[in-house]
Amino acid sequence: MNGKRAALLVGALLCPGVLLLAVIILFVAAVAGGAADHEDDTGADAAGWATPAQVDGINPVMLDAYGKAAQSVTRLRPQCKGMRWSIVAGIGKIESNHAAGRHIAADGAITPHILGPRLDGSGVGGNTSAISDTDGGRLDGDPQFDRAVGPMQFLPGTWNGSSWQDGNGDGVKDPHNAFDAALGTAVYLCGTGAVDLSKQDQLDKAILRYNHSQTYVNDVTGWIRTYDQTGASSSDTAVGGRAGAVIEAARAQLGGKYVWGGGDINGPTKGGFDCSGLMLYAFHQGAGITLPRTSQTQRTVGTKVSNRSQLQPGDLIVFNNDGAWGHVGLYVGGGQMIDAPNPSKPIEQVAVTTGYWTQFDWDIRRVL
Repeated sequence: MNGKRAALLVGALLCPGVLLLAVIILFVAAVAGGAADHEDDTGADAAGWATPAQVDGINPVMLDAYGKAAQSVTRLRPQCKGMRWSIVAGIGKIESNHAAGRHIAADGAITPHILGPRLDGSGVGGNTSAISDTDGGRLDGDPQFDRAVGPMQFLPGTWNGSSWQDGNGDGVKDPHNAFDAALGTAVYLCGTGAVDLSKQDQLDKAILRYNHSQTYVNDVTGWIRTYDQTGASSSDTAVGGRAGAVIEAARAQLGGKYVWGGGDINGPTKGGFDCSGLMLYAFHQGAGITLPRTSQTQRTVGTKVSNRSQLQPGDLIVFNNDGAWGHVGLYVGGGQMIDAPNPSKPIEQVAVTTGYWTQFDWDIRRVL
C-alpha cells in the first residue's frame, strides 16, 4: 500500500586518512519474456546497477518491468537520482509478492486482476476510513468504493493522477500491467522535485509517501537490501580486464584484519590493512597502478565522476565521513563494496547504496 492510499496503514570508528574505493559491476541482463521494445532499453537502470538475469521468487516479466522502470524514470523525472530495479522490486514484493499466482504475459498483462479489499471503512485490510469511488469502477470493478489495483496496488484516483504511465509503449496506461505499474511506482517514488534515492533518508521518505507506515518502510527497505545483494552475487563474474583483477585482489583479502596504517603494494603490513592500504594493494596487484597512500590523496587521482549514476567497475569512492574525506573502499556491484572498515571489523563486503555509508558525501574517482 502507498501514500496514494493514505487511509490504509499496513502495518564507527572509521579508517583514518583512507579513501573508499568503489567498483560497480554492470551485469547487463537479457530477461526472458520481456515487454515490447521501447525507448532507452539498455538493460541497465538509471543508477548504473544492472538488473540480474534472474532472481528467485520474481517472475522474469516482473523483473524486466522493474529494471525498465528504474531505467526509464530518469527521462520522466530528470531530477530523480539513485533509482534502481531493487527499489521498485521492494515495493512489488510487499504489495503483491510480485503478482504471485497470476499469469503474467510477455507484454506485462496480469490475469486475473489483483484487487485489494473494498475501502468502505469496515476495517478490512487495516482500512478504517471509507474511500468513495473515484473512477466509476473502471479500474477496480466497484462503482461505490475504491479498491487498490494491480501488482503495485494503486488507488484508482492516484493512478489517474500522478502515476498514470505507459511502461511498455503500447499506448495504454494500465495499472494491471506489470510494465505500466512498475513505471508508475518509480515515478511516484521520485515525486516532482530533486531527490537522491541512493541516500537512505531520502529513500525512506519516498517509501513513506507510498504508505505512511514505518513498519512498511522497514519491510520494503529490508527487501531492497536483499535484492541489492542478489544483484551483487549475480554479477560478481561479469567484470573482466583490469577492473575485474582489482576486484579479485581486494576480494582475496576478505576476512583479513584491519590495522591502522597497514598495507602496501605487496600486501599487509603490521598484520593487516587499513582502507587506503587495501586500495593501494588491490590497484597495484590487479592493474599495476600505484596509488598515493591516503584517502585524501587518493581523492586526487584519475578523473572525477560527477554523478553516482555514472559509477563503473574500478571507480574509487571517497567518503567525507569525518570532514576530511577519511575513508575509501571498492564497489563490487549490486550496491556493495569491499573495504577495511575499522579495528572492530575484518575486511568485508557491505552495502554502500542502502546502508551506513549513504549518510555521507561521496567523491568518485575514475582511475582505470
